[in-house]
Amino acid sequence: MRTVDIHNDNQNENRVRYDIDNEIAFAKREKDKLLCLIVGYGSSGKSHKVKNYAIMYLDELKEKKRIVDYILGNDIDIFNPKYQTFKGRENIPEDIKKSHNLGIIIVKV
Repeated sequence: MRTVDIHNDNQNENRVRYDIDNEIAFAKREKDKLLCLIVGYGSSGKSHKVKNYAIMYLDELKEKKRIVDYILGNDIDIFNPKYQTFKGRENIPEDIKKSHNLGIIIVKV
């Protein structure tokens, strides 16, 4: 699984889209099943703007079938219905399953 940090204070929505497109293309070329996007969660613990942009764009990509699925780091819990329906859960490494990281998004490419 490839891990990429796309969060940055200077990011705008177009740059987030560009970064995600590039990383998905790279992951597909390398035949990676999952992509881990580090998007941040904001210093106050609330959603970081990059995370919000990423979620909106990943929703679009999922609807257009350019990605299979995605899950937020805080939803990675065996008792969470979102985790149970995530199509790539069997490929998530154990260390990520244990971390419940609020600042990541796992993408099934």
